[in-house]
Amino acid sequence: MPNSKNTPAANPFTKKGRWFFSTFVITLASVGGAVGINFLWLNPVSNLAGTATNSTKSQTVTGDAIQYKYGTIQLELTATNGKIESIKELQASASSGYEQAIPVLRDEALKAQKADFANLSGATFVSDAYKKAFANALSKLT
Repeated sequence: MPNSKNTPAANPFTKKGRWFFSTFVITLASVGGAVGINFLWLNPVSNLAGTATNSTKSQTVTGDAIQYKYGTIQLELTATNGKIESIKELQASASSGYEQAIPVLRDEALKAQKADFANLSGATFVSDAYKKAFANALSKLT
């Protein structure tokens, strides 16, 4: 008579070694893909390094109108011998309450003399749009 004891068959799913590597690879690919999408696609690096140092005379330039989520910003810059003397907002719309950020951003841009200055806390969208408009106008200086 064959062995009457029921020996349980080995369950291949209980061995952790087989699944560890594939789980690790899938997790690593998921995290890597999420980081890549966030940095490269959702938050691309803007070129905000423009300066007015190449200018040797007095000139006034008008930048392109920059559209953003809550309005439009377009700037006119006057620079003399590479130094930005004045910034005039030709268009500067923002959502209610955030238009107060525009004069502060103007002052910060004049102090920095480049488009790489700090954002205003709580006014990120208008700050980013102002920086882009400023960088665009700077690029038009010769």
